[in-house]
Amino acid sequence: MSEPEAEMNATRQPGELNETQQRRLLVTCQYIDKLLSDIEHALHSASSRSPFPRYVMDITPTQAASLEDHIRVLRAQLLRTLAWQHMEPNQPEIPVTRLVMTNLAFVNIAIEELRPRYMRGSGAVPQDAIDELDGALHKLASLVEGMERYIGRELDTDAGI
Repeated sequence: MSEPEAEMNATRQPGELNETQQRRLLVTCQYIDKLLSDIEHALHSASSRSPFPRYVMDITPTQAASLEDHIRVLRAQLLRTLAWQHMEPNQPEIPVTRLVMTNLAFVNIAIEELRPRYMRGSGAVPQDAIDELDGALHKLASLVEGMERYIGRELDTDAGI
């Protein structure tokens, strides 16, 4: 047995995974939870106001409730699995406002990339469509700007600035 292996075995408790295995266990549990969150998102997609729905709700509300119960039980087991190794999920670190502002920045980029000069790669934008396209993009950009101002104002207010 090599010296590092002997040292690891000397500090390892019976039934305990090594650090790399524990990290893999945690990452896999996080991945499973993300997949479960995707399922929950799909279950609630019928109540979304998105004009671009992705899922067809082909289950009943009773079936959806049952699936959510199964998800709850599965998540509880994920926590017990981590507890078996004396581990806990990481605490949340990313403020929702950061997610909102980051995604709004990406929305701004997407809007900008719809401008006629960027659309040329898909063919020239017809002259009679440029003004309407620019107008629609201006409205979209203005709405995003309004959301960014709102978030900024709310953060300033909450921080007492």
